[in-house]
Amino acid sequence: MDKVSIILPVYNCESYVCQTIESVLNQDYKNWELIVMDDGSTDKSLDKVFEYAQKDSRINVYSSPINKGVGPARNAAIKYAKGRYLAFIDADDLWAKNKLSSQIFFMKKHNAGLSHTAFACLTEDGHIRRNGQVNVDECIDIKRYMKTSQIGMSTVMIDREKIKDVHFPNDRKLCEDARLWMHYLRRGEKFYGLNKILLLYRIRQNQLSRHKHKMAWLAFKRFMSEPCLSPIEKISCYAAYAKNAIKKYKRKCNIDMSYIKDQFNCK
Repeated sequence: MDKVSIILPVYNCESYVCQTIESVLNQDYKNWELIVMDDGSTDKSLDKVFEYAQKDSRINVYSSPINKGVGPARNAAIKYAKGRYLAFIDADDLWAKNKLSSQIFFMKKHNAGLSHTAFACLTEDGHIRRNGQVNVDECIDIKRYMKTSQIGMSTVMIDREKIKDVHFPNDRKLCEDARLWMHYLRRGEKFYGLNKILLLYRIRQNQLSRHKHKMAWLAFKRFMSEPCLSPIEKISCYAAYAKNAIKKYKRKCNIDMSYIKDQFNCK
């Protein structure tokens, strides 16, 4: 059974980080290590994480005295990783109990180096949102990713025997994860998607990604500067991206609540 190194950056997330760690502890796949990198938290996040580390030797905690940003925090944690697979989870998200086992089986079946999964959205107080669900394609290239923006950070798993260069941008610009995925896709790698909800992504009011106009403008600039596409392809991809974004947050989803309650223990 191959080991999974789970990367968890934490910054001032005391209200949610315990639920996140519990979702890791509840995995039916047991050969994992959780590498927590506290990025200069000023609340009680680090204390809460240490409580878990004292009870489970698979949890390793590191901290930075100053806040450097989520990209550097992930990169610092990755340096300690010993597993064949890298999995990522943010400090306010939740995994399904079968997330790791399902995704590893899926990756082995497709001989995949990069994978992601479907996900649904969670409110700040822990209720399932009936809109915002993201479904995924079984295999995507750069154009499909640009049109759908379907790769959720906390769903990604990487096989380090196939993808050896895992390093996020160190600057504080938004979408540091998307820029790394684009790097892989630009050179011809494929992301394989498991279309099963294995993540609940928490929507919070203070998230930078909630500023839709700013995100749309940044996405437009990123699309227009993409070197591997023609001007017409750039415009076509951005138009599809904008359309999908609008539909995603307006469309009501038929979510199997019995599955959600069983796998996530949510309201």
